[in-house]
Amino acid sequence: MNTSNVTSIAEQISHHIIPHTAYANVVNGCLDIIDMGMRTNRANKGMAIMGHGGTGKTTAIEQIEQYVNKKYAGKFNRPVIRTTITSDTNVKSFYLDILEELCHPVDLNKKDATAARLQRIVVNSLKGNVCTLIIDEVSDVFSNRHKNQFAMDFLVMIKHLLSDTLINIILVGTPTLNQLFSMADAQFRTRFPTVYELPKFKKDEEWIRLLNAHEDMARNIIDLSILPPLYSQLHDWTEGNLRNFSDLLNYAIYCAEIDGGSTLTLEHLEKAQKSIFPTLLAA
Repeated sequence: MNTSNVTSIAEQISHHIIPHTAYANVVNGCLDIIDMGMRTNRANKGMAIMGHGGTGKTTAIEQIEQYVNKKYAGKFNRPVIRTTITSDTNVKSFYLDILEELCHPVDLNKKDATAARLQRIVVNSLKGNVCTLIIDEVSDVFSNRHKNQFAMDFLVMIKHLLSDTLINIILVGTPTLNQLFSMADAQFRTRFPTVYELPKFKKDEEWIRLLNAHEDMARNIIDLSILPPLYSQLHDWTEGNLRNFSDLLNYAIYCAEIDGGSTLTLEHLEKAQKSIFPTLLAA
C-alpha cells in the first residue's frame, strides 16, 4: 500500500484554524473595510493589527490574503502583496522589496535609483494593480540600524502611499506599534482609524470555548475530550499563548499516535509539556 500521501493526525490538526472573538474581529473587520471600499469605490484605508508573538497575527493576515486574492483576482493583477520590515530595511530597500513583489523590471543596480524615483515607480505600479498592501513585522522599525530616523521615514513613506494610491494598507506588528502611532502626526493617525489587537488568552470562558472548539473540530479524527476539563492546567503550561498551545497539542497528539491510540490523554499532554516547556512546572 502506498502511504506516501497519508497525513498524520497531528498534521491534520495543525492545519485547523479555530476562530475566537478577537481573531474573528480582526479578520472580519479588515475584510469588511476592504469590501466596503471596493463597493463604494472609496478604498485607501489604513488598518493595523497588533499582538505579541504567537497570538495569531500571521494566521490572520494569511486568511485575509487568501480571501482578497480569491475575491478580487479578476479586478487586480495582484490583489494582495505582502512585504516585511527587517532590521536592515531602509527607504530604498522598502520600495525595492515592493517592486520585487510586483515583479517590476527595475534595474536594482542603477545608481540613479534614488528613493524619490523609486517612490514614483512604486506609486505608479500600485495604482490599479493592487488592492491591499500588507506590511509585516512593522515593529522592527525600532530595531532598525537607523533607529528612530527610520521610524520617522517609515511614517512618511506610508502616508505618501496612502495619499498617492487607492490601495488599502495593513500594518502588522507587536504592541510596539502604539509607540509608532504616538510618533505620527494627526493626519497619519486619521488614515489609520482601525486598530485591532490579538491578546493572549485569559483563563476565562473564551479560553474554554477555544478548547471546546478544538474538541468539536477534531471529533472525527481523534478524541480531544480531555482538553476542556484541563483548561486551568493548559493555561498555566501555555500562558494563554496560541502558538504555545498549538505546539503543545500537536506534540501530545503525536505521542498519542505513537501509542497507537485514538484518544488524547493527560499522560500525552504531560509528556508534551515536559518536552516543549521544560522550564514550566506542571500544575
